[in-house]
Amino acid sequence: MADPQSYVLNNGEPIPAIGFGTWDPDNPEGAYAATKYALEAGYRHLDCASLYNNEELVGRAIFEFLHSNPDRVRRSDLFITTKVWNHLHSPEDVQWSLGESLRKLGLDYVDLYLLHYPVATEKDGQYQQKKDKHGKYVVNRMLTEHPEPTWRAMEALVQQGKTKAIGVSNWSINRLEQLLTSAEIRPAVNQIEIHPFFPNRNLVTYCHNHGVLPQAYSPLGSQVRASRPCGLVLENEELKRIAETSGHKLSQLLLAWGLKRGYVVLPKSFTPKRIADNFQIPTLTEEAFNAVQKIATRNCTRLVDISGEYDYENFWDDARDF
Repeated sequence: MADPQSYVLNNGEPIPAIGFGTWDPDNPEGAYAATKYALEAGYRHLDCASLYNNEELVGRAIFEFLHSNPDRVRRSDLFITTKVWNHLHSPEDVQWSLGESLRKLGLDYVDLYLLHYPVATEKDGQYQQKKDKHGKYVVNRMLTEHPEPTWRAMEALVQQGKTKAIGVSNWSINRLEQLLTSAEIRPAVNQIEIHPFFPNRNLVTYCHNHGVLPQAYSPLGSQVRASRPCGLVLENEELKRIAETSGHKLSQLLLAWGLKRGYVVLPKSFTPKRIADNFQIPTLTEEAFNAVQKIATRNCTRLVDISGEYDYENFWDDARDF
């Protein structure tokens, strides 16, 4: 395994450097088997979210794994993250959402609770995101532009012992800067898209300089979402040659590159062989690392971009991030 195997959050708690992503929009039912296999393969960090619609399946896998290994693994050996979705940013809804996630996961607490996106939306009468006449989600501009009430509710969850740490996901430098001026409990993590086609250099540096640990989702490049002007990361011939020369699988090369840059990587696969391969991350030579870095200097664009689904012109607010 590469060094580091873990990082330390700003609350003093360790977090495994390699996490297992549980999102699969095409196969939510597969989360049970995939999570069970990941835990058996050695993963101790699971990345979940209410949006993924599979927390009960993940919870079942956790329960069965712990009860089949009572002398080897305890709940405290696992690091579980989940997230609140955009239409539940009002303080009472933040509390409700984590309560629902804990119920579904079968847990008394999570280790990390994240605001999934910085853009808050309105909810309809069925507790779903409200849409306008054009089919776009209706943004709650007050909570989006002034997130203090939402963050106070997140802080209360720490004080109640329902989560050990709180953080954000998809937040820009501008938004982090605003949050840090009022936060009594600083965000421990910013989970963002990072891979060689979207290295997110300035935002990663800002997070490191302000005690916020970056986490990379889609560290292998998204295979299913949005625009792909640069092509798929895992099909890039230059990256394939670097991996072959270094003697590693391309997925392992990319994950090792992320660890060497100083952040958590969250690979996702529901295929047992790939799950196992992604956990065996080598230590890169400087030559291999620098070869990937050269490709990463050619900024492309984010591959996971849901901004077009919302009626908000400043969805990303990321002018300073690149």
